[in-house]
Amino acid sequence: MKKAIFIILFFLIAPVNLGVSFFALSRSSSVRQVAAQTQSSIDKIASSEFPSKLYAALPTSVGEVLGVVDSGDARPVIIKKYLRKHKSPLLPYSGELLQASEKYNVDYRLIVAIAQCESNLCKKSPEDSYNCWGFENGETKFLSWEQALDQVAKTLREEYLDKGYETPEEIMYKYAPPSVDKGGPWAKCVNQFIEELEYGRVD
Repeated sequence: MKKAIFIILFFLIAPVNLGVSFFALSRSSSVRQVAAQTQSSIDKIASSEFPSKLYAALPTSVGEVLGVVDSGDARPVIIKKYLRKHKSPLLPYSGELLQASEKYNVDYRLIVAIAQCESNLCKKSPEDSYNCWGFENGETKFLSWEQALDQVAKTLREEYLDKGYETPEEIMYKYAPPSVDKGGPWAKCVNQFIEELEYGRVD
């Protein structure tokens, strides 16, 4: 009896297994055909028949941001806006001002602030002197704005900063000594305009 049952089950299950196997083989064959066709298309594209090349722009790691963001240098914009706001004759030379400050490693804000306090940003400097910074009580005469900016930055570096006069209060003792006995209005003025430039109050 058991043998008869096994024989019946065999003839029932065997066709199902064969059908599943043939179906799986046919699907596998179809996949291989599609893969072969895809590879053939890629080969054609890469061949001389299609001379253009394909590139995969993939990041080297997950989450990588491609490209570089450059925040830029805000100083040229700040200087121009500030000089324009105050209608300064230095406006066309804002680039030279920044170059001089970088050349001698002097804070550009110090150069601008002193000119603001000494001559209202060059609007009240002696005629044809290019001296906005009160050098020698206005007696110094420069040949051009370029020379003036270079010499001012150089003097601030060599005669003040390098000798330990770093803050407006310290610079005042040598630069504007009469202001010391008056409670330091020169240093207060310079600090005020440095702060305006530092916090972007240029509009």
